[in-house]
Amino acid sequence: MKTEQITQNQLMLFFILYYYSTLVGFAASQLIYLSQYDSVLVIYISGIAGVILAYFVIKLATRRPNEFFVHYGSEILPKWIHIPIMVFFFVSFLQISGIILREYEDFIVQTYLPRTPNWAVGCMFGMVVAVTARLGFENLFRIAQGLFYLVILGNIGNAIFIGKELQWDRWIAFVTNHSGQGIFIGSFQTVPTFGEVVILLFIFPYLTQKHKTLKSIMWATFFSALFIGQNIIWLLLLFGPNLSSHLTYPMIEMIRYIRIADFIQNLDHLLISIWATMVFLKVTVFFTISVQILAHLFHLKDHRPLTFSLAAVMVALSINTASGTAELTSFLYQAWAAFLYFLEFIPFLYLLVDTIKQSNKKNKIGNKLKT
Repeated sequence: MKTEQITQNQLMLFFILYYYSTLVGFAASQLIYLSQYDSVLVIYISGIAGVILAYFVIKLATRRPNEFFVHYGSEILPKWIHIPIMVFFFVSFLQISGIILREYEDFIVQTYLPRTPNWAVGCMFGMVVAVTARLGFENLFRIAQGLFYLVILGNIGNAIFIGKELQWDRWIAFVTNHSGQGIFIGSFQTVPTFGEVVILLFIFPYLTQKHKTLKSIMWATFFSALFIGQNIIWLLLLFGPNLSSHLTYPMIEMIRYIRIADFIQNLDHLLISIWATMVFLKVTVFFTISVQILAHLFHLKDHRPLTFSLAAVMVALSINTASGTAELTSFLYQAWAAFLYFLEFIPFLYLLVDTIKQSNKKNKIGNKLKT
């Protein structure tokens, strides 16, 4: 299997979009509900936690930089433990891709296609994800590299044209309105999103200049937190915390405030299409990793024969995750963060065991040399 296909620049730009997509599109109202004017602070706290996790993940990956975690993990933990963990990762990543797809389905159906069933949107989206997964990671990261500049232009344009609508007298609330409980609860719910950097463990062999990976993740986290924080600030200055937290998709409502002369009355279709592509990238990377995990477990040389069948499973998971948006939101708030913490802390177990084994090995070699 070919490796070293993804440059550090592509990795950085991808992770900026990766974090930005769901936090801005799906989680903004929930974050503002929990943390109010502390939401921006929560974003930066979560970003720092994500970088700390990335450090340990990269430290584990660099010990066997050209090997796949599915393979070398059995050298760290016994196979009877490692294989079930890999199956757990496979199911979890497939479920994550299904949940993000379900959020996107609900958004499209509620906003633009009210008479369209979720399964129709899911099938069309799933087909595109399957085709892209067959092309591999290299093309996926190239798409992110090109899309990034459109996102930058969209953010700049949004900041310019929405500025006249903002209630600037609310700025003082960012200084005076703070809540320790809001910061804690908001951080608890948001840290796992930045903790999804754990996927590095599965794509590490594809990276070039592996020694620069942590630096790339740090810059990606900084810029994504900057862009997310900017949008959260605009929401709070435009709608205030109470209205923002009760809007299902506050970002689209903010975009609809943009007016350019008389010939462009609404830019939401253009900006939403850019954002939808970011969601597509995130779903596809989780889906592709899950497919490759299964291919490695079965010792297949090519993962492509699995893509369409597993895409059908992903769509089925998205449809059956919840009966409606309210149930899905309740599930994500009550249980999803705890599940992601468990998933994302598994690499710590491997790192700890591997460190102990290496230390014991060095001690044995040292004792032999002494004798």
